Amino acid sequence: MARLLKIDSTTTPKSLKQMTDSEYDYAINKILLNFVSDDTDVGCLTTNSSHTSIGSFTDTYRPYTVGEHPIGTDISSTVYDFYQNLGSATESLTLPVQFETVDVEEQEDAELNSDLITKCLANLCNEGVGSYLLQPTTPTGGTWVQKRTITDSHADGSANTYLWRKVSDTTPSTIRPIKINSTDPKSIKEMSDSEIESLTNRMRNQIVSTGIGQYRISASTPTPGTWVTRGNSFNDTRHTISTQSYTGFYTGSYTGSYTGTSSASFTGTYTNYYSGTYTGFYTTNYAGSYAQSYAGSYSGSYARYYAGYLNGYYTGSYTGYYTSYYTGYYSTSYAGNYTGSYAQNYTGTYTSFYSGSYSGTYTGSYSGTYSGLTLDAATTVVSTISLWLRTA
Repeated sequence: MARLLKIDSTTTPKSLKQMTDSEYDYAINKILLNFVSDDTDVGCLTTNSSHTSIGSFTDTYRPYTVGEHPIGTDISSTVYDFYQNLGSATESLTLPVQFETVDVEEQEDAELNSDLITKCLANLCNEGVGSYLLQPTTPTGGTWVQKRTITDSHADGSANTYLWRKVSDTTPSTIRPIKINSTDPKSIKEMSDSEIESLTNRMRNQIVSTGIGQYRISASTPTPGTWVTRGNSFNDTRHTISTQSYTGFYTGSYTGSYTGTSSASFTGTYTNYYSGTYTGFYTTNYAGSYAQSYAGSYSGSYARYYAGYLNGYYTGSYTGYYTSYYTGYYSTSYAGNYTGSYAQNYTGTYTSFYSGSYSGTYTGSYSGTYSGLTLDAATTVVSTISLWLRTA
């Protein structure tokens, strides 16, 4: 396989020499540093929905506190969408020079792709500069910066993980490939850093065309190709709910409707009017006039005057009718029906049944047993995602 050439300054005079794998590192580092300098260009992970969706993480949680009851079955959620710019980058290249059998020549596109660009992608996929990891702590090896926070929320706290991107690493020794200098006469010259960086857009386009360097957010291994996880998996957890019974007091105001039958006792003074038919015994003293005809037997002495003369006494029993008015007190028990209005204070205990609908506001205390849903302290894993990188 053809390899890039460098200027060997250890010989006299200087000469050209094929670069070893480690001597590619400087050019690879310059290309990847240029790649990482833009967070939105082709090949980068973004939050821009106009780019290609690579998956999402959904954080679900119950909007209650641990131990709260009664609760419903509501579930809230937050969706974290991930995208990768898989568009097209404009290329303006300075091509490096290789040694091919007996010739020194500029690399053609296919040769550049299979040589330097392939090495750049391999470095990127091996946690090189410009690569991404998903994990809760700062990765080691080089400098990493947080690009995004993803949260698993629940009632007693939350757990975060972060999307990290590597922005720098140890700078390798400066060994630059050579190019053909197009001045007249043509010559051979080391490439400048900016000319090496011009190859970045070729690498971007190779990510799109080969799939190597593309990412996915997924619970399982994506297809096609060879994929590896980068960082740690991340769970969406959610508190469980259960039905429990509680015995206690409730004090407060309740507004609503009650329909049913209530059996209860009333103790106190009731002042109201009663209008209707009363059946029972009524015992009291009656003061007033009594006008009625009396039919019965009279036994006793009867004396009367007639025209100024005493006409004598009558002794015996008299049976007949006596009609007159009686004024005085009548004390007895009355059993019968009474129809009219009764106004009086009632003091005592009233026990009865109420059947019907009640609508209004109730304020007071309730003591009893209640059964309903409660938010448990325990959690369960709802879903799991990982960051996947295609390496082949």
